[in-house]
Amino acid sequence: MALPIQNTPTYTLQIPSSKETLKYRPFLVKEQKALLLAQQSEDSVVMIDTLKDMIRSCAKTPINVDKLAVFDLEYIFSQIRAKSAGEFVDLYMFCDDDHGDENEKAKALVRIDLSQLQVEFNPSHVNKIHLFDNCGVVMSYPTIEIVKKIEQIGEKREAELVFDIVVECMEYIYDGDDIHYTKEQTKEELKEFIENLTQDQFQNIEQFFETMPKLRHAVNYKCPVCSKEHNKVLEGLNNFF
Repeated sequence: MALPIQNTPTYTLQIPSSKETLKYRPFLVKEQKALLLAQQSEDSVVMIDTLKDMIRSCAKTPINVDKLAVFDLEYIFSQIRAKSAGEFVDLYMFCDDDHGDENEKAKALVRIDLSQLQVEFNPSHVNKIHLFDNCGVVMSYPTIEIVKKIEQIGEKREAELVFDIVVECMEYIYDGDDIHYTKEQTKEELKEFIENLTQDQFQNIEQFFETMPKLRHAVNYKCPVCSKEHNKVLEGLNNFF
C-alpha cells in the first residue's frame, strides 16, 4: 500500500516587473535540503541553479525562470520562503562605530517580515535611452542567467565586467526607424559601438542599472552599547537570509 502524500496549499503573488499573477506552493523538505547544500557549497553558480530549480518546482503557473529579472526572482523566492519556513527572519545588525572589545555586544536583533517585502520602483527609471542624434538603446533587466554568466567569467578587470553586463542587457539599438537587435550583432561590433560613446552618454546607460527596481527594506535599530540610532536599507536576498 502506497504511503499517503499530503496536498500542499496554493498561494498567489504578483510578479513585480510584469504584474502577472503567479500561483505557487511552499517548498518541501527535499527542496529545502537542496538549498542548504547549495548554500554550504559556497559556489554561487550552484546556488543560482538550485534557486532556479526550486522556483520551477514550486510554481504552479508556467514560468520561464531564466527570463526573470533578478529582482523578480528575489521577490518570488522571498515569498515562497515566507510561506515555507515562516514569515519572520531575525538578523543581527552591528553598530557602525568601533567599540573595541565590546564589538560583539554592539549588535541589535532586527526582525524582518518577509511577507511585507516589496520591490521598489524609481519614478525616474527608463529603459529607452537616447544617446545621440536619432540613436539610442533599449535595455532589458539583468536576469539570473546573466548573473550566472558573469559569475562564470571569473576575475577580470572591472571595465571588462561592466562592458559584459551592458552588452548582455542591451535589447536593441535604434537609429531613427532602423532597429539593430544586439543578438544579431557580434561582440566586437557592440564593443566598438559602446567604446565610441562619450562618457556622458555611457553614464546615461549606467543610470539604467542604478535606478532599476530593487528588493529593498528599511530597518531602524539602536546600538545596545552606545545607543546610537541606525537607519539602513537592505537590498537583495543576501541581506535577508
